[in-house]
Amino acid sequence: MNPVDESLAVEGELESVRVDVWLWAVRLFKTRTLAAEACKKNQVSVNGQRVKPARQVRVGDELIVKKGALVRTVAVRALLSKRVAAKEVESYLEDRTTEEAWAAAAEARQRQKEGGLSRDDGAGRPTKKERRELDDIMVEAEEREALFRKLAKSMKNQLLILFSLVGISALAMAADPPKRSFEPSEKSVVFQLAENLSVSAEKLAPELDESTGAMKGLAASGHVIIKSKPKGAENMIVVACDKAVYQSEGDVIVLTGWPAVKSGMQILRATSEETYVRVERGTGKWAIKGPHRIDLSFGR
Repeated sequence: MNPVDESLAVEGELESVRVDVWLWAVRLFKTRTLAAEACKKNQVSVNGQRVKPARQVRVGDELIVKKGALVRTVAVRALLSKRVAAKEVESYLEDRTTEEAWAAAAEARQRQKEGGLSRDDGAGRPTKKERRELDDIMVEAEEREALFRKLAKSMKNQLLILFSLVGISALAMAADPPKRSFEPSEKSVVFQLAENLSVSAEKLAPELDESTGAMKGLAASGHVIIKSKPKGAENMIVVACDKAVYQSEGDVIVLTGWPAVKSGMQILRATSEETYVRVERGTGKWAIKGPHRIDLSFGR
């Protein structure tokens, strides 16, 4: 290895500089972002060790940089943190790239037939002009790749947002509870279950156990209205639903089918088919179980 010129040791008072900054400043990469990405992809090593973008480099360090088919070997002549003109690069960088590396990269580029350099077999090390052209080709390829990755990421994010919005819309549609009236219909029959608990429904039938066929309760269906005043409560509650089943075990009424509970100025509406309301027959105590929302009612 040729010794590095110590007379160009630092730019100002710099003793070290980030490797991605230096690679960009000496024009090995067109942007600092590309230099940082190369480090993250393990395409940059300093003194034989792969490095991250924040690795500090000093005068005398040897860097190996892979750019497509080209493997550059350079040494740090001097430090700098600002990009210099192409004609000034040699003051800060010693090029130790082998002739074989340059020739291999040029031949690989020729085989790709992408408008690269056209060279005869065995032509040896490329000229300085050919090297600059080859470097430009590599930079363009890296920029295209970076642009593609950025575009792909942007499209992925947009698709995720779109899918999320579609999912939210579908959920909102599925969870939109039906409009409920808290008054019995003309076909409804009222059943007084307790002093402060009544049920009105269009149909009344036994609730049977599917596996045994035994009666397990009494079911009301067809615009079911439950009116109850829990002991000690100020307001009566009114529950509207599609079905209510009285279960003797526990002495409770279970209301299903998108139930809605009106209590004072509040209306609690189910937002899932799995939501149900449980009312104790003896006390009138009630609870809603499952996803629901709360609306305010200012009418009677």
